[in-house]
Amino acid sequence: MRKLLLLLLLPVCVGFDGEHAREALDSAFHNLYGADVLAGVELVVEDGAQRSGFSYAYGRKHSGAEVRTLVYSADGDRDSTRALLFQRPGEADRIFLAEGSVGRVRAVAAGRGATSFFGSDFSYEDMRAKRAEDFRIEVLGTDVQDGEPCRVLRLRPFDGPYEKLVVWLSTERPVIVRTDYFDQKGLWKRYRADVRSLSEQFEWWVPMHDQMLDLRTGRRTKRHVRNIIVDAAVPDEMFTTTQLARGRMPAF
Repeated sequence: MRKLLLLLLLPVCVGFDGEHAREALDSAFHNLYGADVLAGVELVVEDGAQRSGFSYAYGRKHSGAEVRTLVYSADGDRDSTRALLFQRPGEADRIFLAEGSVGRVRAVAAGRGATSFFGSDFSYEDMRAKRAEDFRIEVLGTDVQDGEPCRVLRLRPFDGPYEKLVVWLSTERPVIVRTDYFDQKGLWKRYRADVRSLSEQFEWWVPMHDQMLDLRTGRRTKRHVRNIIVDAAVPDEMFTTTQLARGRMPAF
C-alpha cells in the first residue's frame, strides 16, 4: 500500500518545478520578450454599457542585459501620453511617465501595486519582460483551450503585485493562451489570447487579438495588434527619458 501511494505521488513530485516545464515556459517568455519590436495596437475598454478606445504604439529594445519597453498613446504626437520601463537583472524596475513636450517626466513606483496601463485592465507590470527564473513553478496537468492543447502551470512570482498565476501554455507552439491572475484576495483577472489570430512572424508567434477581463468588476479590455515589426532596428537613444520628455517617439 505504501509503495502504491509513492507511485501515485511520483508524477506530482517529478512535475513540481520540472525542467521540461521550465524550458517550455522560458521558450514562451523568449517568444514574447526576446525580440526587439515595434507595434501599433488598438485598445478597447468595455465597462457595462460604456465603451472607450484608443490606439497606442509599443516598442521593446534590448541593450545588453537591460530591456527597455516604450509605450505612447495616439499616433505619437508630441502631446501624447508616454511611458518607458527599464528592466535590469537584479535591480528594481524603473517606470517613467510623460505628457506634453515640455519635459514633464515622473517616476511611477514598481513593485507590489499593479499600476493600470492607460486606465485599462492591463497593468504596466503585465507589459514587463519575464523569465522562468522569476517564478516558482508547479505543473498542474494538461488541458485544451479553444482547441489548443496546453500544459497548465501554477507560477508563484518572487516579486510583483500578484500572489500567483495559473498559466495555460500551448504544447504545440511557444505561446501562453490563458493566464489567471491572483492577488491576496483571490482570483482577480483573466487573460486570453485568441488562438485563431496567432501569427507567425519569422520564428516569433504573436497573438494579434487578446483580452484581459477583470473578474470582480466585469470590465473587459480588448487588444488588437494593428501592425508589427519584429527585430526592428530602433536606435538606443529613442528609449531614453530625454526622448520621452521631448515626445520624439519612433514612427513606423
